[in-house]
Amino acid sequence: MSTFEGKLTYEDLGTGAWVLETSDGERITLAGEIPRKLAGSKVRVQGRIVEGAMGFAMVGGRTVEVNSISNS
Repeated sequence: MSTFEGKLTYEDLGTGAWVLETSDGERITLAGEIPRKLAGSKVRVQGRIVEGAMGFAMVGGRTVEVNSISNS
């Protein structure tokens, strides 16, 4: 399990995707249940990196399966 922090955004592209934008500019696609009320907030995500994940979001970078998410 890994921890990531950044700004949570929803990208309404294709099927849509939740993205965590970290302070160093990395964009991480999030998979799992994400509360809409956290959109635009700085959050802390705990989850596992999904190796070889591919999606329709065209975000690039890593995908993390969310175990928990909260305001940071």
